Amino acid sequence: MAINEQLIIDTLPKLNNTEQVYLSLLAARGLNINRDSIQTEEILPNLVAAGLIEATHGSIFFMPIEIINAFNKHVLSNEYPEIKPPTDEEIEREIELFNENITGYNEQMKMEARIDEMVTSYSKQPLKSFLNELPIEDLKAIAMFYQLDLTDDKTEQINIINDNFFKDFTMLGKMIKYMDYELLLNIENALQFDYDNFTYMKGATREIFLYAPTFNEILFLPIDVANHIKSYKKQQGFILEDIEKIKFYRGIFNLYGFTRIDVMQKVYDKLFGKPLLRDEILKDIQNYFPNLVPNMKGNWIKHELYSHQQLELDAMFTNMEYHIPGTKEAVYKYVLNAYVEPSNNTRELKVELKRNMKGEVIYNQQVEALYSEIIETFRVTDSFETAFEFIADLGAKHMISIVPTEKLTKLLKEVYTEVRLWRLGGKKVSEMPEFKRSKIQVVQKKSKKKKKRK
Repeated sequence: MAINEQLIIDTLPKLNNTEQVYLSLLAARGLNINRDSIQTEEILPNLVAAGLIEATHGSIFFMPIEIINAFNKHVLSNEYPEIKPPTDEEIEREIELFNENITGYNEQMKMEARIDEMVTSYSKQPLKSFLNELPIEDLKAIAMFYQLDLTDDKTEQINIINDNFFKDFTMLGKMIKYMDYELLLNIENALQFDYDNFTYMKGATREIFLYAPTFNEILFLPIDVANHIKSYKKQQGFILEDIEKIKFYRGIFNLYGFTRIDVMQKVYDKLFGKPLLRDEILKDIQNYFPNLVPNMKGNWIKHELYSHQQLELDAMFTNMEYHIPGTKEAVYKYVLNAYVEPSNNTRELKVELKRNMKGEVIYNQQVEALYSEIIETFRVTDSFETAFEFIADLGAKHMISIVPTEKLTKLLKEVYTEVRLWRLGGKKVSEMPEFKRSKIQVVQKKSKKKKKRK
């Protein structure tokens, strides 16, 4: 269908910045077939409102080259060569490429749908629901492991296991004894951040009350088991004492990135009320984080993300002032490298990310994964501009729109100031004096403008 050229020309002045950048990139690329799967109603709202393209809701569409050429001519003053219509051979080749790409995409989306279905089906379920999925042979094996009464009646066997598990902490204590550190740390994180499922590549045996719909897949922590572990932790003070130290180290490494050993000792002494000797740190690193042993040099421990980079840390960071957490819990939050204090900005960022992501169906786990990747990138970069290059790269990889909406860009800038950065010793940009001064100046300028209006 031919597009009314005058309608295009009349619409060009109404385009917002995102639409202009989007069309500029397409004009610069010069491709005569431009296929995309963005939510046009979000990314290109004025083109949709004018009826030049349809609201796609993430389905695949082709940007008409007439719109690109008109934008290049009337807005960019013919900065780029005019794009010619595709030949039959080019159209055929595009169809071949599309079919190749769509196969891989469909497989990925099947997996995402399966994960979403599992999370929806198995989250917040009690232990009995999970035990009911097991055959009687497995239930008997569990009963034998915990030295419980055996019966051929499945319902009765489930009740025996369930009642004895929650009667006291005897069975839980034995269960904890047979868990490895990685699994225990995952459970600690699940309790701390209030989620009930996680990926654990080693799998879990039937005697450990975590449910895996398929072997070596996502593990689900039953809601009543989680509450029982919380009660155990409240009584004991910890699930396992070694895990408390592992959480401390992991939190500190993710908070500082390039960790000064003397600063780590200072934090530990403040929070735990006892010294942490260098020899003890070396022994702990060997036991808990053997991959970091080569990263220890002088007064420094490098994060594993920088294992292969040679850095003169003394010259770069010796005079840096560090953020010193006030509580153990404040350190433990950074067991997740993508942790940032929740705020209106972080919540809105996830919503806006979803609007910018490609595809008709976007699952929550996809949004969370992308959000985590962005926060982790923010943490290691030296400026927002450097971090934003990563966002642009996501567009090039067809994960989000090649041009973030103005709202997304604004939210990314705001959230960047809230992330504790390695280059600032775990401080936020918003905590720096120069940032606070710039905010004050902005407020003063606005006040002066208001006075002038009077």
